[in-house]
Amino acid sequence: MIENNESPTQLRSVPPELEAVLRRKGYILLVKGDAGTGKTNLALELMALLHSEGDSVHISTRTYPEKLSFQHALFPKLAAEPNVQFFSTLEFDPVQFVVGHKVISGLHDLLSSMENPLVVLDSWEGISDYIPAEARMKVEQSLMAVLEETGARLILVSEHSEANTTLDQLADAILILRQKVIDDRRLRELEIRKLRGVPIRQDQYLFTLAGGRFQYLEPFNFKLPEETAEFRPVHNTETHMSTGSRDLDALLGGGVARGSTVLLEMRGDVPFEAQVYVPLTALLNFLATGNAVMMFPYSDFDPKRSRLFATQFLAEDMYDANMRVFTTDRVEDPVAIKFSLDMAKDFEMWLEVYGKFKNQGKIVWKLMALDTVENFYGQGVMDFLATVAARVAVNKDIQSVLARPNLELTEKVANISQIHLVLTTRWGTLVFYGVKPRTGFYGLQFSFANGYPEFKLIPLQDVTLSRERSGMPGEPPLAIPVHIRRRAPQADFFETVARSMQNAKKRLIA
Repeated sequence: MIENNESPTQLRSVPPELEAVLRRKGYILLVKGDAGTGKTNLALELMALLHSEGDSVHISTRTYPEKLSFQHALFPKLAAEPNVQFFSTLEFDPVQFVVGHKVISGLHDLLSSMENPLVVLDSWEGISDYIPAEARMKVEQSLMAVLEETGARLILVSEHSEANTTLDQLADAILILRQKVIDDRRLRELEIRKLRGVPIRQDQYLFTLAGGRFQYLEPFNFKLPEETAEFRPVHNTETHMSTGSRDLDALLGGGVARGSTVLLEMRGDVPFEAQVYVPLTALLNFLATGNAVMMFPYSDFDPKRSRLFATQFLAEDMYDANMRVFTTDRVEDPVAIKFSLDMAKDFEMWLEVYGKFKNQGKIVWKLMALDTVENFYGQGVMDFLATVAARVAVNKDIQSVLARPNLELTEKVANISQIHLVLTTRWGTLVFYGVKPRTGFYGLQFSFANGYPEFKLIPLQDVTLSRERSGMPGEPPLAIPVHIRRRAPQADFFETVARSMQNAKKRLIA
């Protein structure tokens, strides 16, 4: 049996509503999509999820089994399981698939010889294209009778992504995979078109094939754990300050370079909680390492909220010593400082607080919400931001600017920023990417596995942040021995598969 090696806090590989269908008996799950969308990878992921419940056979009609080792990280382990068999119809004479009733009877005999059978057929067209058109519909209708009698689970991969065929009507579940290019960056999408008897919670999700595994991404849902733990910071270096996220640090070449101005731009309908807790989570690391934060947040943000959040993971005296929140209203909080809305006076007040922190030898992270400063100070605030950026560069501090959608000054701030990051959403999932430096799309997912907030970046472009993270070696995978390879092209395909399954069981008993 393949161990999942995932804790309960880690993500499922497929949506939970799909799992409800997968636990049944006697069903057809149809996986559809254009070439290169990840159909084979999803089919193998489902096989890895379900194979321990009975006998499993993977039938490939377009390639040879050993080539699958280059597509899915779990293939070597699956191929080594005694109850799992891999075959290719390319090793047999295709004439035997021309007679439709022989295909059905052969499949029936095979499934009847298996215990709680699971069959992955990738792709169905590799067999059905040999069947005359007038017989194909009857063959597809006969599949359900075979599955109901044998209780088999059948995963069919189809190369016709949008066609409304007989199989679409018969299938218990239909999944459609797509890939899209947005802003010259690629992402992948899963559509759940049909789940018989199960409510579809959400019909579209993002997914990734990074690291050789199919992984769907949950929509954003920030929920604090019942039990919290003290924040364990990621250490800074002489040249870079950590964001608290090892993934983001790796993306930025070791963290945020000291002396940088960072623009975090929100595009689209980013939930308010994400706009708040993504930067606050990054700032936790700064506070936990004994450095200072000066924050001029959104006008609709209550400074007490940052205290309630941060002091669940940091000592309150550390927060009070290192945090200053500038507001436009009087707030009863030890770290809150009220601005007068006179830009000259407020700038002097800002510099006074900054000077006190620098006299204590602290590195200062200055965080400003662009809509707030633009609203209260107008276009002239760019001089203030540029001056702060210059001081940051000289003193090796960090300035961050948070920009909500459709602000006039965003482009100007981007021009003075060394780092320009974007946070947006797609199907409810947070999507993160870099403009400077340019990166692909990443799914941003919060984790409380250690009792405090961390955010992980999941590559959406079939790449990993590091070899260590993926767990995959740098060299091509070793060739995995499979059960049949061009031995008897005239043999009956389904009889050969059934015989191989029986022999495997005998070897296991012996």
